[in-house]
Amino acid sequence: MPISFDRSGAIPALTGLRFAAALMVFFSHYNIPGLDGWALRVQGAGYSGVTFFFVLSGFIITYNYLEKFESNALRNTFQYIVSRFARIYPLYALCIIYPWMNSGVEVPLLPYLTGIQAWSGDVYFAFGINGPAWSISVEIFLYLTFPLLIPVLSKLNIINSRNRLLAFALSAFAVQLILAAYFSMPGRAELTSISPDSAHRWLYRMPATRIFDFCLGIAAAIYYKRHFVPSNNTQKFWSVAVGTSLLLVLVLMGWSKNFLSAFSWDASYAALFAIVILGVAVNQKSRISKAFSGETMILLGESSFAFYLIHAILRPLYTAHATASLMYQVMHLAIFLSIVTCVSIGLHLAIEKPLQKVIKNRFTKKKVISITT
Repeated sequence: MPISFDRSGAIPALTGLRFAAALMVFFSHYNIPGLDGWALRVQGAGYSGVTFFFVLSGFIITYNYLEKFESNALRNTFQYIVSRFARIYPLYALCIIYPWMNSGVEVPLLPYLTGIQAWSGDVYFAFGINGPAWSISVEIFLYLTFPLLIPVLSKLNIINSRNRLLAFALSAFAVQLILAAYFSMPGRAELTSISPDSAHRWLYRMPATRIFDFCLGIAAAIYYKRHFVPSNNTQKFWSVAVGTSLLLVLVLMGWSKNFLSAFSWDASYAALFAIVILGVAVNQKSRISKAFSGETMILLGESSFAFYLIHAILRPLYTAHATASLMYQVMHLAIFLSIVTCVSIGLHLAIEKPLQKVIKNRFTKKKVISITT
């Protein structure tokens, strides 16, 4: 039975889920005391949180800009670039410049300020100054591809054809699987992350291959906006799909054969995360959606970008003490996590949010003046 369905406005649960993904990355860098075996691998595999971010970027940007770029990409590109710049760059620049100044200024600053570090085959350069910032380098590339992708998808009738859209999504996932299988072959599977020929370089931190995550997010958003027919049965189906996908993600994170494998850098999780994101959007009244839609979770989700950027910068405030009692170690980590969270909320409210508004207003006014004159 069809039901009323609003496909406009914010999707709060997706904002809250951003904080969950940021926590995954955090715990992959800071070990929870007392874990071992499967649980320790699940924690270590938190690097998969960046895959969630790339898929989510494709979904959210398409959700917000599909019609604009489908109708007139050229006319809407300027405001899109301003919006994306205002969204990520001010805080990103701060979280590059400050640690660079503390490093003794021996590292070249320009490649990081221009967001091209992830293209380097040198892992130490790609992760330089502020390690997590490499993924912002990838995001910048993905943002720039969007104004080109949507007109192409429209021209090929992928947007309005459900079958072609499905083929597009399956093709993107198939390429991920093929690339992961290639880098799992003898001679390549043994390469460590420091090798420029490794799966870590080409599948995890290379912007060009992360385009497939982005495309899965784009496909999910197009399906949600153009092809999904809401009913009680379909919403129940997607609720089950979300729960099943999250369970599979946990299993894959803890599976020893998948952990740190070529598949784990991307292919193991991308499609599952796309299902989770789509399912949460489809059924915003599900238990999972409600759990991530509260005011606190939304604030944490909005602050997750700052959280992600500063959690490595603040490492000097935390020193693990393996000889201390387990209770002491857990409390120590919990206090540090609280500090990182509070600082990230402060940065979001005091710097990130106000500067977004200033930049958008300034460039919008300039554009209006140039048109009227």
